[in-house]
Amino acid sequence: MGFGLPGLGEKAETRGPMASATSKKRRAGGDAYCPHCHLLIEKKVGHAWPDEPQRCPHCRLLVGAGRARPTAAAEPGARGSAAGVFAHEAKRAGGDSSTSKDEVCQAIRAVAEGVGSRPERLLMVDYQQRASDDDSLPSLSDVFAAYGSWKRARRAAANAP
Repeated sequence: MGFGLPGLGEKAETRGPMASATSKKRRAGGDAYCPHCHLLIEKKVGHAWPDEPQRCPHCRLLVGAGRARPTAAAEPGARGSAAGVFAHEAKRAGGDSSTSKDEVCQAIRAVAEGVGSRPERLLMVDYQQRASDDDSLPSLSDVFAAYGSWKRARRAAANAP
C-alpha cells in the first residue's frame, strides 16, 4: 500500500529460514545421562542415544529412544525423586547380610570424601553412582540391610570414629 509495508493478506519478504526453537543440538561422542535419575548411563555416545528404548541401570526406569540427556544437570528435586526410586528398589531387593555396619560406614565416608562432602550430607544418588562403578563398595541394598535407612547409615558414618 503506501507505506512500503505489506497489506492485509499480502506476503512479506523474508530473510531466510528462521532457526527452530525446538531443534536439538548435535552431540558428537558426548555422554548420556538418565532423564529420570540424572546419573551417567553411557560414555561417548551419539546425539540421539539410545537408538531404541532401554532401562537405566541405576533407577531401572525406561529411557526412550533419543531421550538421554547430555549433562547431569537436573531441575531442583529431581535427584530426590531418583533417591526415592533407589531406596524402594534397595529395600525390595534385600541385602547381603555379610556386609557389616563398619564396612558400610567406611564406604560412605570414602565416597563422601571423594565427592567433597561430609558423610552426613552425602546424597544417595552420589553414593549409588560410585557403588555402581566400584564393586568394592557395598550396594545400596546392603546399606539398607545394615541400617534400615539411608539417613541412619549417613548419621552412623558421620559419628563413627
